[in-house]
Amino acid sequence: MNSKIIAVDFDGTLCENKWPEIGKPHTDVIEYVKKRKNAGDKLILWTNRVGDKLDAAVQWCREQGIVFDAVNANLPEIVKSFGSDTRKIFANEYIDDRNRLISSCREKSNMELWVENEVRIACEHERKASGTKEEEQDYGCACFESALKAYRSLLEDGHSGFSIGMTKYILVRMIEGKPLAPIVDTEDVWSDARDRSGHRGEVVNYQCKRMSSLFKYVYADGTVKYRDVDRFCGINLDNPNVSYHSGLIDRVMEEKFPITMPYFPESKPFKVYCEDFLVDSKNGDYDTVGILYAIVPEGYKVEINRFFKEENNEFVEITEVEYNMRKHCCGCFGASNNDCQRCDVVEDDKENESK
Repeated sequence: MNSKIIAVDFDGTLCENKWPEIGKPHTDVIEYVKKRKNAGDKLILWTNRVGDKLDAAVQWCREQGIVFDAVNANLPEIVKSFGSDTRKIFANEYIDDRNRLISSCREKSNMELWVENEVRIACEHERKASGTKEEEQDYGCACFESALKAYRSLLEDGHSGFSIGMTKYILVRMIEGKPLAPIVDTEDVWSDARDRSGHRGEVVNYQCKRMSSLFKYVYADGTVKYRDVDRFCGINLDNPNVSYHSGLIDRVMEEKFPITMPYFPESKPFKVYCEDFLVDSKNGDYDTVGILYAIVPEGYKVEINRFFKEENNEFVEITEVEYNMRKHCCGCFGASNNDCQRCDVVEDDKENESK
């Protein structure tokens, strides 16, 4: 196997950049180039240092166990090959803090080797998946490769354990468009959104520059309210794998969990569990809604138990008794059939509750 030529920078690469002094050694890089030297590769010190500063660097490298085949010069065989000593130092590999991440010279951990193998297997699976178009395969593999690059970047920065988890948390918030520090209600964080004002009774509407899902509503009496349109997601009990947004859910949940400033949005939305059904077929898909409970971002359950029916093209709140009557007797509710025993039972309950 032919040996390779490796050109290595000094300040910031073999040691910390403390020019004109010599910084602390980068042991990972030193061990890497020594290993390559022992494997038969040739080393060139490639640095801006000259004169006494260069001599000091060469001596420092000797003390670290690094002996170079050339210093700021091409190897004799390269000069012979090109017919002259070119100004550019020829090498098969250049290690420089301005070019290659220094920590990439480290030995790969078992975890990194495992991740690389998993990405390889996943890409092979993408390519072999039956019915998958070539462009979809390329897209899927590109996503796996991008994730691998991000993972390597974390390792190269020296992250592990707690710090890699913290970095993941920060990265996820960035991807999801969530702020990294609390939002404070100052004039500079809002954009005027008057063209969308009035639909919630406000006279002025603002949108947050730091988080596009956050709005500020100012009312005629001076009251100020805030709304994060991504804060709550509805989940229907009959279809728990699909989430949706609802103005009714937002209104109910905002009453129970109002936003105050400074505001630091949760990493997860509130999951609001509901059920809906149709009592009168003239009302479309559904005309009765029960907002039953919520799983808050911290993971615990909060009972809501508020109930609504459609009336005059809007949802108005009803009692739980009326809700149950509509739910259990929706097949005959509003019809001419007065013989439903279930309706009679629920009506009796409703009367007893009113007493």
